[in-house]
Amino acid sequence: MKLFRITLICAAAIFMLGCTKETMDVSPVSSELDGAEVTATAIAHGAFVATKADYTDSYSDVESITDIVAGAWKSGDSFVALEINGSTITAVTFTTTGTGKSAEFKAAGAVAPDDNTQWVAVNGKAKVENDMIVCTYDGQDGTIGNVGNYDYVVAKAQGKAPVFDFSSRESKPLTFLMRLLLPAGIKDIEFNTGKEHNGGWDVNSAGKATGTVSSTEKEAVKMLSMPAVSTAKQIAYLAVPAIDLMNSSDNRVAGLIVTILSADKRKSQGKVTSMNLAPKGGHAGTFDMSDLELMARPLASEAIKLGTVSYNGKDYPLGSWAPFNVGGDVPTSDEAIAGNLYSWGETEPKVSFSKNNYRWFNGSSYNTQLGYKYIGAAEGVPPFIEYWAAGGKGGQHGPGTYYDIGGTKFDVARVKWGSEWRMPSNEVSTNILKDGTNLLLTNGIDTENKVIIDEYDPGAYTNSSNYTSTKYGAVTIKANGAELSLYRCSYTDNGSFTNSGTKSRYWTSTTDYGNIIYDPNSGNYWNRACQMRIDAGENYMNNKSWIWDGLRVRAVLNE
Repeated sequence: MKLFRITLICAAAIFMLGCTKETMDVSPVSSELDGAEVTATAIAHGAFVATKADYTDSYSDVESITDIVAGAWKSGDSFVALEINGSTITAVTFTTTGTGKSAEFKAAGAVAPDDNTQWVAVNGKAKVENDMIVCTYDGQDGTIGNVGNYDYVVAKAQGKAPVFDFSSRESKPLTFLMRLLLPAGIKDIEFNTGKEHNGGWDVNSAGKATGTVSSTEKEAVKMLSMPAVSTAKQIAYLAVPAIDLMNSSDNRVAGLIVTILSADKRKSQGKVTSMNLAPKGGHAGTFDMSDLELMARPLASEAIKLGTVSYNGKDYPLGSWAPFNVGGDVPTSDEAIAGNLYSWGETEPKVSFSKNNYRWFNGSSYNTQLGYKYIGAAEGVPPFIEYWAAGGKGGQHGPGTYYDIGGTKFDVARVKWGSEWRMPSNEVSTNILKDGTNLLLTNGIDTENKVIIDEYDPGAYTNSSNYTSTKYGAVTIKANGAELSLYRCSYTDNGSFTNSGTKSRYWTSTTDYGNIIYDPNSGNYWNRACQMRIDAGENYMNNKSWIWDGLRVRAVLNE
């Protein structure tokens, strides 16, 4: 089906999603080409005609979509359908030699249908696998013509000569068409997907498809390499899942993470949206990243691999670390060393940090904060907490439970640098800091000097780039022949900046392990997250900071 007419020159991009597979008690799907011949009528869908929906979020400006219109069938178009006769489900491919808004389609290989036969069809580049219709986004090239292959719509029908009306209100578009505006210099685009079918979803015999609620695994992403490096304001089209990505009551929806990268992958930028993309009369819109300034990004091959350390017969991970902070660069200046300050769980830098401007809660209520959700307690009984960030486990937990936002839409390293990188977990940071605080391991695990921490005075540290800082000192962690330097850079504590030459704080991706702070004056509970703390002298340890504070982020490989 020719779904689009081009009135604007466009570029390249892609997206995909996953869904939960539902179990069915049915007979195996037949793929034989013989069998009953079925003649069906199919009406091309017209959602793009009905409403050219503007799409925006907190990061982009509203732009009308005027270069997308609905089209008609062309000869050779086809779609897959499930023929449902009682408990027997058969896969059928319908093909047309006709043209126009409505066309006749024929299929061989069907079981002889009768008046009671039910049909579920999916228009788009779908296939049948494991008794389901499987939709994926593999193969988009970013052009408006090609994206029509991934413009999935579900339609139902009944009888011996079914009529599939993909344009009716009863049909269900599964795709939201995103018109992505790029800055200059972009060659690759990464986007998060779901877990099923390497980034697809199943449509069952009831015509239902469900979206993923979390995207925490490295393999749940795709990378599109564009034919050429982008120019400023160049348009690339992405077919993305038409699901609700808005913050739900438990905040576990994955969000749509789009990370754009330069040709050498040494510069990148990323954004997250949590909008409702489920179509309401139309399903197209604009996501504007064209004004974003690209930031330095290390290659995975440049990670400083500390390996593991063994203790009492067990190997403990030490991580593979980025050579510079998120927002920083290969050290050539004090500014390059520093990088940006971020509140925990936020992905945009700030210069002012307080409870009032922290994104993940409103006002001062405990139950609106990222990390935990207060759900009440009887008098004299400790309050229960429920994790409500992405990737966590549901249910109620008492003190001592902690969770991790690494690799999710709350992880600035994952969003800005792509899924190869993530914030370090508290486990990894505890393993390499010799003065742990009983969060996971008592006083760390370095009882045999397998991990060594050296201190350099402020202003005297020379790194491998032969750069001598005039302002920042560093500590160097040595393990397995590798050296990781963590620079002393300013951070905020309750809104106040510290002396950057003597202290430093780095976020981990892990919540405080249950030591929720209660303020008797306000009656509120306040959440904290674990950090890597580097003070003057030999005071290197794990500690906690208020989640709204501004700390640095040194990423690790998402291994």
